[in-house]
Amino acid sequence: MRQKAELRHYQERIAAFLYEHDEAIGVARPGGGKTVAALTAIEELIRDKHIRHALVIAPKRVARVVWPDEIALWAHTAGLSYEVLDGPPDVRADRLSQAPGRHITIVGLDVAQWLVGELQQYPPDHQLFDLLIIDECSRLRNPTGKRAQILLRAAKRWRMIWGLSGTLRPSSALDLFMPAAVITRAKLWGRSFYSWRKQRFYPLDYQGYNWAPLPGAEEVINREIAPLCVTLRDDELPQLPELSIVLDTVTLPAAARKQYEDMHRKLMTGAGESVVLAGSAAIATGKLAQIANGFVYDNQGVTERIHNEKREWLQDLVDSATGPTLLIYEYREDLEMMRDILGEDLPYLGDGVTNAESDAHIAAWNRKELPFMALHPASGGHGLNLQHGGSDMAWISPTWSPELWEQTIARLHRSGQTAPVIVRVCVTADTVDQMKLNRVHHKMAAQEAFEAYLRGAVGVEVE
Repeated sequence: MRQKAELRHYQERIAAFLYEHDEAIGVARPGGGKTVAALTAIEELIRDKHIRHALVIAPKRVARVVWPDEIALWAHTAGLSYEVLDGPPDVRADRLSQAPGRHITIVGLDVAQWLVGELQQYPPDHQLFDLLIIDECSRLRNPTGKRAQILLRAAKRWRMIWGLSGTLRPSSALDLFMPAAVITRAKLWGRSFYSWRKQRFYPLDYQGYNWAPLPGAEEVINREIAPLCVTLRDDELPQLPELSIVLDTVTLPAAARKQYEDMHRKLMTGAGESVVLAGSAAIATGKLAQIANGFVYDNQGVTERIHNEKREWLQDLVDSATGPTLLIYEYREDLEMMRDILGEDLPYLGDGVTNAESDAHIAAWNRKELPFMALHPASGGHGLNLQHGGSDMAWISPTWSPELWEQTIARLHRSGQTAPVIVRVCVTADTVDQMKLNRVHHKMAAQEAFEAYLRGAVGVEVE
């Protein structure tokens, strides 16, 4: 069990900032120790009788695994009583009603709408409304998302709200509005995302799908949100082992290239005995990504094989592996390809795996008992500590999401990793694979610039 004295200086500073602010966002890269910093602030607030209880909303696996593990890991937080609300709704409701008997209630983000509905029956002075913590609050960035909307409507019920995030604005400054609206109870920028956007951005296309900041607007946005945030200073950034990103390129065979080009130009292509039609450019983009990976789903959902380039790459990678390797997949067909090569019992984290199976896979991986484990970024891209099981990662294809890219790599490249981390990415030449990489790198550069601004603004006080 670790002692409080082992907290890093910046973790103590984040904890102190949270303790002192009713509205705050702790920003630190994945693996930076945000959870224990928040737990330290909770423990001190309860000790000093400022709050009676903390309600935590987190991504499902983070809620089930990471928060309980961190509570038990530290001597000064191990005395905090907690309950994770899972199971059917009636079981969750019963456990929620027992909140006065414990310090922390932890709920998965996937049942946030149910939670807000249940909370309507509780009086305003109930301890469930002392403190709300939203872990990975960037998940609320969609202004039309039901979870974000319902939490915004209910936010005024809490005395204190904190957010935690490893990638607060993964795609653009537009990502900041909804997390800030929920955490400040709409005091920072109001309640209307569309009015806020109209004042600070302009459309790049006639349909208004894409927006860019007006001159100087991004600097104003950063300056306005900075007092809400606490992050690491430049001299506090953790020293992690070297991270190497290796791009392995494969080339489409001639027949597959023709199918790709047909889909690109005509929004249709032949596959086996079928003709695959795409009803829009967006659907076609998905089909192009499938073809780059070696298959396509036809209009009846049947898988048609296109080529074996990535299969051969994966076979070579498996044959030459020198240590435990985390395999990252996008499509169910990618997982089936992995299971073809490595066996039907290949452990994986993704759809179709129970909570108990996931926990067992994670524990076995961290004991270095698994030579390979597959992971879907949406299922294991946030919060999980996998750094003890290995330092090699391989992506069947890049992802469109900068947040999932960074968060997934951070499952291995994080505090506690002792070996250099090698991430191999299979990229099909002259396809959307390269577009994905370009988008990720562009968005990550903007995220890093935002974090650099926040580091320079550390110490700014909320007015």
